[in-house]
Amino acid sequence: MSQELSSDHVIETPAGNTEKSPEGDIDFDLDAIRLPQDFGASSGVKKLLTTVPVRKPNKSLFIRTHAEFRMDVSLLKYGTENDLYLVMPSMIAELEELPKPHRLVLAIDRTNTPFIWPLAHPDPEHPLLWHSSAMEADVEARARWIRIEANKNLGAYVMSVAQGQLSEPIWPDVPWNQLVSIAFKQKIIDSPDHVVAQKLRGEL
Repeated sequence: MSQELSSDHVIETPAGNTEKSPEGDIDFDLDAIRLPQDFGASSGVKKLLTTVPVRKPNKSLFIRTHAEFRMDVSLLKYGTENDLYLVMPSMIAELEELPKPHRLVLAIDRTNTPFIWPLAHPDPEHPLLWHSSAMEADVEARARWIRIEANKNLGAYVMSVAQGQLSEPIWPDVPWNQLVSIAFKQKIIDSPDHVVAQKLRGEL
């Protein structure tokens, strides 16, 4: 039942099996397992975009906005988390004053993560600087990288422009209608039978 260490550092076990020495292989080739410089690129694999957040820009990140992927819609805030629901035009009257006009704009940050920025349309009779300054930021972000932050003393958003020569954003290769569909999946109020519409009528 004794074990002998052979000249090539192989241990003979009682069952006749062989094991490499626990000292490791001095000839192990590290280059064989080293990742290439472009390890982030998956050759022949296309990642599916399954989530598109609907949110305001993060105040610490620079963003750009798409010049064409934008549209005006009605949105409704609902629930304790103020979830945004897309309201079809045929349902606006039934939901009375709750839906508000917004502009959906495709935006992207420096990590090339896309999101949809819901910009509230300024009220023509009682415009708020919050709304108008956000609209101005969108215009600026079409051409260059900006960062926006809420200034409560001003009651408006303030912009900071990137000082470096940053590369252009890499927009997702997905049609605009598909991006909106992904962003608002199961959050489109399109009939009186929608669960949110029923709750607002006190039926649920």
